[in-house]
This record gives sequence, C-alpha cells and structure tokens, in this order.
Amino acid sequence: MEQINEFQYIFELFTLLISLAVAEMLLGFSRILKLRARRKAGVDPAARKVKVGWLVPLLGLLVLVDLGTFWNIVWITRDVLDMQMATVFGVLILIGGYYLVATLVFPDEPELWPDFDAYYWLQKRFVVWGMFAINVAAQVAIALLGATPSAEEQGAILAQHPWFLLAGIFIFLSMPAFVWLALSKGRRTNIALMLFIIFVQFFYALTAWGIEGLF
Repeated sequence: MEQINEFQYIFELFTLLISLAVAEMLLGFSRILKLRARRKAGVDPAARKVKVGWLVPLLGLLVLVDLGTFWNIVWITRDVLDMQMATVFGVLILIGGYYLVATLVFPDEPELWPDFDAYYWLQKRFVVWGMFAINVAAQVAIALLGATPSAEEQGAILAQHPWFLLAGIFIFLSMPAFVWLALSKGRRTNIALMLFIIFVQFFYALTAWGIEGLF
C-alpha cells in the first residue's frame, strides 16, 4: 500500500506537468482553427495573409501523440518508482522538458507569421531533438529501473503476437526516423517522416491492445 501511495504522489506530479503540455498543444490547434474562421469570415485582414500549411499541424500532432506514450511509460514504472528526490527531479526534467518542447510547436501570435512553414523550419530542430532526447532518456530510465518484462516473457509475447513484433520493429525504426527528421531539409521528407512516426505510435498501441503481462 505504501508503494502504491508513493506512486500516486509521483503520478499526480506527472499528470500536472503532462496536462500543461497537452493543453499547450490543444491551444495551438485552437489558434489555427480560430485563425481559419476569421479568415473565412473576412473579419481579420491579417488572417487572410497567413498560410498555415501542413508542417506545423503535423508537428503538433506528432508531439501530442508522443506525449500520450508517456502515460504508458509512467504506468510501466508503477511497481519500481518510489518517492525520492531523484525520482521527483527526474520527472521534472523529462516532463518539464517536454512542456518546453510543446511551447515551441505553434507560434504564440499566428498573425506575425504569414507562412507557418518558415516558423516550422526555425523551431523544428529544437522540437524534434528535444523529443528524441526525452524518449531516449525515458527508455534508459525504464531499463535501469528494471521495469520491463524479462527476456523470456518478452519472447513469449512476441511469439504469440506477430503483429506486435512488427510494431516493435517499427518502434525501433522510429528512433532513426527522429534523427532523420531533425536533420532533413526537404518538405516532403519531413511530412513523410512525421506521418511514419505517428503511424508507428498508433500501430503499436493497436497491436498492444489486450496483451496480458505486457504493461
């Protein structure tokens, strides 16, 4: 019971920080929708000059989906996390860093950016490298805490669920895809890589559904 209570305290801190990051992403999408409405209504001359495009919304969706994976990460560590200062600081660094990343995805004042693609190319590396670093740090933390199933258990799960095995391969490939995305300067390549990573996250969640002993 004591361990559960300690996890609940940590989870409350995590929930607060992750909720702020999610709210920041939803606020960004809300600004785009309101901008589109003002442009259609013709009530805002500045809104008519703004071109949103695909890059910034896709980056926002990518960050939002990746934020969802952190709920799963914290749940995986529920049996090994305890209430220590190192744990609190670790949560603050990881999720606080993700909140910082989330604040960079959408411009605070869309009217100041006639072309959202220009804003994307300015901020993309900070956002993508930030996500990559946080994901790597989270996976390392899970491994060090021993929160993953044993090799025998993982082997049995993969043998019984070939689609989940394929999803695991895709997850592995998504890490170099993050690096490629951070370094790529091609618009179509960026769109394709973001769509791939988003697809991988949804595919992994779908194939993991209902697998006992996984989380």
